[in-house]
Amino acid sequence: MKTRRLYSFVGLLFVMGLMTQCDKYGMTGGGIGEPDPDSDRPAWAGGNTDENDHNNKDEGGTTGGSAGEYGDLYVLLRDPDGVPIMLPIDVVDEEGVPTGEIIWVVQPVGVDGEPLDLDAEGELTPESLLLAQPVDFGRLNIVRSPQSVLDQALGEALKVINAGEKFSLDFCGRLSIWNTDTNVDSETYGTLIITKTIDSPRENMALYQEIMNYGFAGQLTKLTDTDIDPYTLAASCFAAGSDKTGTINIDEVVYINRFLDCLGCSPILNEHEYDFDNNNFYYFNFGDCDCHSMFQYSRDIYKTRFLKIITLNSDGTWDEEIVSVWQAMEDRGLFMYRWEGAPLLQVAGFAGAADDAVQVLEFVHGNTNIEFIPVVPE
Repeated sequence: MKTRRLYSFVGLLFVMGLMTQCDKYGMTGGGIGEPDPDSDRPAWAGGNTDENDHNNKDEGGTTGGSAGEYGDLYVLLRDPDGVPIMLPIDVVDEEGVPTGEIIWVVQPVGVDGEPLDLDAEGELTPESLLLAQPVDFGRLNIVRSPQSVLDQALGEALKVINAGEKFSLDFCGRLSIWNTDTNVDSETYGTLIITKTIDSPRENMALYQEIMNYGFAGQLTKLTDTDIDPYTLAASCFAAGSDKTGTINIDEVVYINRFLDCLGCSPILNEHEYDFDNNNFYYFNFGDCDCHSMFQYSRDIYKTRFLKIITLNSDGTWDEEIVSVWQAMEDRGLFMYRWEGAPLLQVAGFAGAADDAVQVLEFVHGNTNIEFIPVVPE
């Protein structure tokens, strides 16, 4: 009897273990390797690595500390459009004799902007690896989700945009949609009110992808007759999709453009940079595009957006002050990017615009005593 119970117990453990493995490898509710219908995991999960488009073992790719297209990504030496400046390295044989071949690698830089040492194969040396700056994407990792996720988000945003009558930008540059108030019992009947501000990170990144590829000529033709600059809006969309408490730099912008295939209307070929499939890399042209002149950014855009700041006094009363976003941020030293003189240009300007928007968003959302004063669009 005891032996029979022991066999039954062992059999039960075996069945439970088998079910666990079935669930691990996607067998629950389907055949071998098929994910659960409600799962959003990729088809190559559960051991089907041959179906993984990002599994590029035994294939060539650009080196230079980045370990290929989906490996560790570092801050690199770049030109004004964000294109990596490539470094040629002579290939040598086992005895150190040059073979006549050249490999081209990207050049990681330290916090001081100076190039880091690479070994004979173009990889970061152990000492340089300690000084390299990994790029942290935070919430922006959503862009690595299936394209259908952003497509759905864009559809949700387009519903309110296409129904909008007027459009403006909020305190940090996100899109606000205005419609006529139809409440006959309201004193505001017949006037425009904001019905929606696109504040969803998903929807903002979907708008970002759309704008960076098509401007307002694709699915955002409703914005064509506004005075909104498409790429300034795109920078704020980028900010709204990122971490509110972080910062944005040039490398983050360029890598996200790669993940989203944002090439614009006149992409730049990087002649000596290849992916694992030996295809050239192309980059968004911030400097000379057929549909948009050189991107430039000035912080002055925040001088025409206003906040009401309420200050509580010790006697229980309060004071109200109306100041521009620019003044409120400058008084507190909250802008992170620092430069003098002329506007920032090209990818530096775009990253600066996005980072300013992040800092403004954090400031306003982090203080319940601040109210944005929107201006009714003409």
